[in-house]
Amino acid sequence: MKISNMALSNVKGNLYRYVMYYLSNAFAVTAFFIFANFVFHPSLNYKNIGGHPVAQMGVINSMIACQVIIVIFSVLFVGYSTSIFLKSRGKEFGLLSLYGMTRKQIRKYVFIENTIITVLSIVTGIFSGLAFSKLFLMVMEAFMDISLPFNISFKALGLTILVFFILFEIVSILMLFKIKNKEIIQQIKSNRIPKEIPNFSRKKSILGVSLLVLGYGIAWIVEGNFVPLAMLPVIFIVVAGTYFTFTQFSIAVANKILKNENILYKKVNMISYSQMIFKLQDTAKVLFAAAILGAITFTATETIYSFFTEISSISGIDTPEDIGIIQRGETLKDNQSIDKVKEILNKYDLKINEFHTVKNIKIKNESKKINDNIREEILLISNEDYNKLAVYQGKDEITVKENEVVYNFPYETIGYDGKPEKIKRYPLETAQLKLKDKVKEYKVNGELHDSVMSLNKLGYFDAFILNDKDYANWLEIVGDEDVVIYNGIKLDKWKNSFDASVEIKEMLESKYQYNYYAKAIPYKSIRNNFGLTLFIGFFIAFLFFIASGSIIYFKLFNEVKQDKLEYDILRKIGTTEKEINKIITKQIGTIFFLPFVVSTTHSLFALKSLSNLLQKNLFTNGIIVALGYLMFQMIYFIIVRTMYIRKVKYN
Repeated sequence: MKISNMALSNVKGNLYRYVMYYLSNAFAVTAFFIFANFVFHPSLNYKNIGGHPVAQMGVINSMIACQVIIVIFSVLFVGYSTSIFLKSRGKEFGLLSLYGMTRKQIRKYVFIENTIITVLSIVTGIFSGLAFSKLFLMVMEAFMDISLPFNISFKALGLTILVFFILFEIVSILMLFKIKNKEIIQQIKSNRIPKEIPNFSRKKSILGVSLLVLGYGIAWIVEGNFVPLAMLPVIFIVVAGTYFTFTQFSIAVANKILKNENILYKKVNMISYSQMIFKLQDTAKVLFAAAILGAITFTATETIYSFFTEISSISGIDTPEDIGIIQRGETLKDNQSIDKVKEILNKYDLKINEFHTVKNIKIKNESKKINDNIREEILLISNEDYNKLAVYQGKDEITVKENEVVYNFPYETIGYDGKPEKIKRYPLETAQLKLKDKVKEYKVNGELHDSVMSLNKLGYFDAFILNDKDYANWLEIVGDEDVVIYNGIKLDKWKNSFDASVEIKEMLESKYQYNYYAKAIPYKSIRNNFGLTLFIGFFIAFLFFIASGSIIYFKLFNEVKQDKLEYDILRKIGTTEKEINKIITKQIGTIFFLPFVVSTTHSLFALKSLSNLLQKNLFTNGIIVALGYLMFQMIYFIIVRTMYIRKVKYN
């Protein structure tokens, strides 16, 4: 029999061992091809890209970056998976050696196997990519607002085949050097050597748990700008703690259970837990790798999802009103346009909760001559108007005395701990205001941060709050050129107001002296970008998720023959099929869900750090993502358990 025929027969006969490895590789190829097919789409030709927005170039660059991530991930995943395969097949290689095969022939035999899996993975990935490319292009059309008809790029096809064939083959060749003569001889007798009760280090067990507690503690308490500084140390601490927890502490817990008679002597627990301690020892490093891979996946998804749900606050569009309109000059008396705004909102069934009109005075701050950090032009607002807006927005009312002003800065000032701080923004104790020939000096008696008007979005910035009497004195000398009327609109469902906001913008653009802002317009653009990021991130995260489960799958099914022998012995001594299924469920469940629990815990503490940085409670987002992945994990577990029981039960 030729070596190639032997390799093909082995792949067919041991398909259960290769199936997840094959599917994981195929999924990576699928994702790469879909992204490549998009990048090489004729509508995104780099020669004609000049007419497209810069954001679209960013999308293309993001796709290319994702392709690089997929390639790097595939190198690590294929290398690790191949290494597991080779270690588990030592006895097989030893027997082949005894039958006269040289080490060179064995390597050729394994290389042909890997090549078969490589070709199958690439072919499956290409066909899957073709099947889902149309759906992907439809999604990208919605995000980028351009036409992307279905197209198959031969450049993408050739690049995908070339990259992954070379990639898989090179990694396979490098892994083949792990096959050594000495290992072959030792592995032939490995299954006959009785296993010793696994030992653990008490100090390392305590160290592992301590490192996790320390890492979690830092992630929980660190705030503000200190979060990025603490990121790398916390990651290092948690990874080290996870390693010692799986390799030492898990064995310690299993030993403790074995000494607990109330648990051990209950039904089939003696068999379940006595075998579990050996499985934990054998799979400790695999579980560690799966846990870290899962933590990366969950944390990335939770972070992207949190940004997606908190767009309005973290992107700077969370203004006091949903729509802001400035009237100045000739538009001061144009009430018809304002009435038209209301009509448009009513046409789109948008309920107006609040509509405020405030008259401001545009005045010159002569203090600019003393300090360059002061803005020359500033708005004046009366104490009465400020309090009216503040009450509607749930802010405190203030009282401004005569001959005094309160400075209103448009943003909250955030300190190093991420919390609002009362940092002085106006550098002088007085304000010298001038309008026409009138000049008057006021004492600056305090500051208020976070404006009650969306001035910073409408061409203006900060304001002084005046006593009503002082404000009235200025009104006596103002002309139309000095008046700025602010109209603030609060809607019941502002996120649904994009179409109405665009129509209002087009109507007001014909009036030169209108300044207009509606946060639904930038919100849709930012949401699309974040939605695209979430969409792409899900592709990558799902790839990592499949890989973390596949690593455990490899370990389980590479030892299934030895496990079958043990379960056959249990059947002979009277253990029922139902009891054996319970034993299998407990063992596989522990191995499958232990890394999941650790990964979820890691990710939730990482999300707590992000919450501290953004001053937002993102815990709900983390729970939603964790439940979504738990659903996939449950499905994955049920499939693997069914396949495993079938393999153990039947020859």
